[in-house]
Amino acid sequence: MKTFTLAAAATLIAGAAFAQAPLTAPIVVLPQAQGAAPTHLLTGEFDDHDVYGADGKEIGEIEDIVLNLDGTVAAVALEVGGFLGIGEQDVLVAWSALEITAENDGIRIAAPTLTREVLEQAEAVHLAKLGLGDD
Repeated sequence: MKTFTLAAAATLIAGAAFAQAPLTAPIVVLPQAQGAAPTHLLTGEFDDHDVYGADGKEIGEIEDIVLNLDGTVAAVALEVGGFLGIGEQDVLVAWSALEITAENDGIRIAAPTLTREVLEQAEAVHLAKLGLGDD
């Protein structure tokens, strides 16, 4: 009976030691925001967000963000043109073309080098044909 008790105690001690072992997984801890301006954004924050052009007017809205397999941003799909959902097209623009600033309790997205006319004349992309979604 002593052997069983010692074995059980050794198992409990080993289990407790294992449970206290530090994590080695790539865990990220982000600092809490200090003030009104966000320091990080979720991609869902961009969905259907209006984008303003060089003249300060709305030029489109974000349809989606296209990522490379390494996690970097390949492009941003902007929905441009059309009226009431008819005649719209998606155009891919570089992430670097966008400027994101904190505004009130949200964000403002601008593309200071783009205009509605430039985007409407750009080649449309069909994300589904690229294997990206079901547009």
